[in-house]
Amino acid sequence: MRTVTTKELSGFKILPFDLYDEGGSRILNAGEALTPGKLIMLKNYPKLYTEEVYSNTLRMDGGANPNNNAQKMANFSYDSLDANDFETVLNRDGTLEQDTQIKMKYFFSKTLDLFLNGFYEEGLIKLNSLVSIIISDVFKKLYKTKKGSQIRFMGEYEICHPLNVAIISGLIAKKLEYSTLEIEHVILAGLLHDIGKIKIDLGDTSPLLTIHEDEVMQHTTLGYTLIKDELHLSEEIAKGALEHHENNDGSGYPQGLSSDYISEIAQIINVTNYYDNLACNRTATHVSSNKDVLRAMLEVGTKKFSAKILYTFVHMFNYDDPKEFNDMVF
Repeated sequence: MRTVTTKELSGFKILPFDLYDEGGSRILNAGEALTPGKLIMLKNYPKLYTEEVYSNTLRMDGGANPNNNAQKMANFSYDSLDANDFETVLNRDGTLEQDTQIKMKYFFSKTLDLFLNGFYEEGLIKLNSLVSIIISDVFKKLYKTKKGSQIRFMGEYEICHPLNVAIISGLIAKKLEYSTLEIEHVILAGLLHDIGKIKIDLGDTSPLLTIHEDEVMQHTTLGYTLIKDELHLSEEIAKGALEHHENNDGSGYPQGLSSDYISEIAQIINVTNYYDNLACNRTATHVSSNKDVLRAMLEVGTKKFSAKILYTFVHMFNYDDPKEFNDMVF
């Protein structure tokens, strides 16, 4: 049995699976129309369960083959997207053009929808396309940028955070003179580092939006399992998800690894994940500018981060980058 939320159910017109309460009693049968009244009724249950595997049962058109639904949802490409169709917040001082910011966020948002709906194979194909776009187009414009604030996507956390982590992690790997294939792996690991959160039931609150880390600590192991078992990617990419909250001094989770026992990809993602969470003000340390972020990271120092990765990251940027993030958003 797996848990299912009313938010997840609201995406269906026809229920694709039987629905059960905590005691195992069937509440609704597969094939029933999901009316607004039924959705309101379901909110009265503390937990809802289904026996079905989500990726095999999605029937948004009332009974069509789930493979057809996957094909419909995946019927988009980066070049085919119209920036005018996606409303979002932008970084007005960003090095990337506004249309590029919008299209990348739009593309990643639609890719996330594939993963959230259990279409992992289709989602991975899109992620690989995004990795190629980042290396071939985005890096050409960002690599010489000395202000970290100008690199960041701003706005919706669940979209911007994985993009920021992936791109900045890739820039670190490039600075460390990784091969092109290794850089691709780092970027892909960055895009997937929090993917385990889609497996966590937090009621009607999106797991990708939560700031309560104690509620989502299991996302590292869930992400590792998804990347290995569903996406069939390499151990090094999966470890980016598993170990990106491990700290240099052994104080992190889930295994309490330290120093060289932590994979280097995870060490890179640890730095960029913390950097972006600071910049998004999703930690206990309040910051208002990139200068504040770098200062806070240096104060934490090698207790949390690999010295090699931390100082490679810090030296990529101009320390005097004091413009407030709030002044950059529109």
